[in-house]
This record gives sequence, C-alpha cells and structure tokens, in this order.
Amino acid sequence: MRSRLLQLAPGIVVSGGFTVWFLSRAHWGEFGEALSGVHLGWLALSVVVLFTEFVIRALRWKQLLWQIAPTARFGRLFIATTIGMALNVVLPFRAGDFARPWLGSRETGTPMLPLVTVAVIERVFDILGLLSVFLLMLVVLPVSADDHGELVSNLKRYGTLFGVVGVVGLGTFLTLAAHETRARGLYVRLLNLAPPPMRPRFLQLFDGFVGGLSSVRSTRALVVSAGLSMLHWLNGALSIFALMHAFDIQLPFAAACFTTVAIALTVALPQAPGFFGVFHVAIEKTLVLWGQDPGPAQAFAVVFWGVSFLPITTVGAFFWWREGLNAAHMRRQMTAHEPPVPLAESSEGKS
Repeated sequence: MRSRLLQLAPGIVVSGGFTVWFLSRAHWGEFGEALSGVHLGWLALSVVVLFTEFVIRALRWKQLLWQIAPTARFGRLFIATTIGMALNVVLPFRAGDFARPWLGSRETGTPMLPLVTVAVIERVFDILGLLSVFLLMLVVLPVSADDHGELVSNLKRYGTLFGVVGVVGLGTFLTLAAHETRARGLYVRLLNLAPPPMRPRFLQLFDGFVGGLSSVRSTRALVVSAGLSMLHWLNGALSIFALMHAFDIQLPFAAACFTTVAIALTVALPQAPGFFGVFHVAIEKTLVLWGQDPGPAQAFAVVFWGVSFLPITTVGAFFWWREGLNAAHMRRQMTAHEPPVPLAESSEGKS
C-alpha cells in the first residue's frame, strides 16, 4: 500500500499544482459570461459526437478480435469498453487499460494473453489515428498567418517535419512487424539509437505488436481497424469544433485538430485520477495560442472536461453496477492470472 501511494504521489502533486494554478488565474467575470452564453444545441452535439468515440472503439475491438473470438458480440464489447474507460477516469495508473482485457476475456471466454496483445495493436493504431489528425491539421491550416501571429507559420514549418518523421517511423515499424523473422534483429540494432532506458519498452512494444498481428491474421481487419482509428481521432476534433461553436469561438478546424493532439499528449502525463488541472491548463493554453482571451478559454476547458469524462463515467458506472462487478474480485483474478468465468457459464451457475 505504501509503495502504491508513493507511485501515485507525483500524479497527485502535478494535478493539484496545476489545479491551484488554473483556479488562481481564473478570470471569473469573463468565465461566467462565457458560460452563460453557451449554445446548448452545439453543446449537446459535442457530447453526442464525442461519445460515439466509444462505439468506434468497440467496433475496432471487434474487428481485431474476429479471428480469436469470432462470436464476440458488439454490444458486450461496447459495455466492456465503457467500463474500462470509466475506470481510467476514477482510478490511478490508467487502470482501465489493464482491466479491459480482463473484461473482454469475461465477455468472450477468450484467454487474456491474446487480448493483451490486441490491446498493444490498438495503441499503435491510436498513434496512427493521432498522426492522421495532425497531418489533417497541416492540410487545413489557414493560408494566411495574419490572424494567429507566428503560430500558423511555425506549425507549417515544424509540423510538416514532425509529420514526415512520424509517417516514416510508423511505416518502418509496420514493415518490420510484418516481416518478423528477419526484422527483429534489425529492429534491435535500430534500438541502439534510442536512450538505453527506453529500449526494453520499445522492444516489448514490437514483440507485443507482432504477437497481436499473428493473432489477427487478416489484412481486411487491419485495414478496417486503421480506418476506424483515424475516424476515432477525427471524431474528437469534430467534438471540439462543435464545442467551439457552442462558445462562439471563431477558430478554424485546424485549431480543433491541434487541440486534439495537445489533449492526447496531456492525458499521457502522470496525474491524479479525474485528469484535473493538467487537462484544463493544456486546453486553456492551446486556445490562447490561437488568439483566444483567457476567460473564455478557461470556461471552454472546464466544459470540455465535463464533455470528455462525465458521460462516459456515468455510463460505465451504470454498466459496472448492472453487470454486478466487484473490484476486489477482479483485482484478485488479474493478480493471480486466473481466467475470468465467461458470462455463459456464470449464467448457468446462477440458474
């Protein structure tokens, strides 16, 4: 317990510090005025659009599982997805990412190991989707930099370089993974360019991804999953753009794409459960970069935090209760590597 608290302490300190900083700098008059003028129709659209992210995630999961769990039902995978995402919000260390394979195993009766390797594939696809939104931002950036100072010019200059490096890196990774027998040795040699502490993590990612690919064995499933990943991250940008309309923030769609990338990088930082503080400051600073006043930017940050986390946490908590799940039981089985009881067997036992 003490070691867990020590691991959690940096995240609590970071979140607490950023929360205090955000609140101490709040422009409360402008903040309240911006909130009072929110267009509820656009706000509702933002909520609906963002929530479809979890539908897309469940569809992608079903595609990647079709070879190892062909009878997996979309509805059950959607329930497991929402529960996992809700756990990420309320528990530290992104516990939902560890619980979701267990939940998927419970829903499908599939051993956990293949589901863990599929989860690694999903992370690579998320990088692909995020990179696609970043490249879309470069395409739709305003032609003139007059309205946003040097920001647009710098994004075009350095963003293009970053995008090319990302595409080449991801393409190299996928090529290496597709030719496992000859590629692993080359990949190990390439890892000599990375910092020594990072090498085991990169090698683990490669091995897990290759293992996951071998379990999918379907070009169609991988192509469809890649398309769903790009749609998923585009969906986030569309939700932000709709919320900008709710606040009457007149920014180009490129700003919504930029904010999507900033949020993705932000939530990866160590922080307390709930993503307080860091999330809000990152959005505020991102909008200020695009020329927004701090007050409306702060109000936008608070509302988008609610749009991002309150609906999924509520739905996930409902499904957790309806499924009769028990945190201690789940943790015990995951720690002991015990296979979860499939739903069919559980239902037969109750009857």
